[in-house]
Amino acid sequence: MGTISGSCFCQAVKYELTSESQLQGLCYCTDCQRVGGSAHWTSYAVAPADFRLLEGTLTPYTYDPGSGREVTRHFCGKCGTQIMVQSDALDVASVNAMTFDDASVFKPEIGYFTTSAPAWCEVDKGLRPFGAE
Repeated sequence: MGTISGSCFCQAVKYELTSESQLQGLCYCTDCQRVGGSAHWTSYAVAPADFRLLEGTLTPYTYDPGSGREVTRHFCGKCGTQIMVQSDALDVASVNAMTFDDASVFKPEIGYFTTSAPAWCEVDKGLRPFGAE
């Protein structure tokens, strides 16, 4: 695999990923819905060390989503595009695959928190449930 490059909406933030994804999936948790304004988050999970910021500055927002493990959501400080969600406790960076320069490399296989999907959203039955769903 070569590197995957991406950027925010205004192009102020540019990054690259230096490894293939550990997991690719759609997250239907209510936090991802609220932050993203959509039914799900497009999660391309890599180790944090495999995310390399090339240009711009990410604005972090750290909180506990109720799991007891803090996560940090990273946004472009200019346009507000969410680039990734990072969990140091899990050693994972979930990168927003819709910010890739070529989003066709994203192939979701897993559904996270599918029971939280909005009633109007049809969850792909081909997605493997993650965890105890």
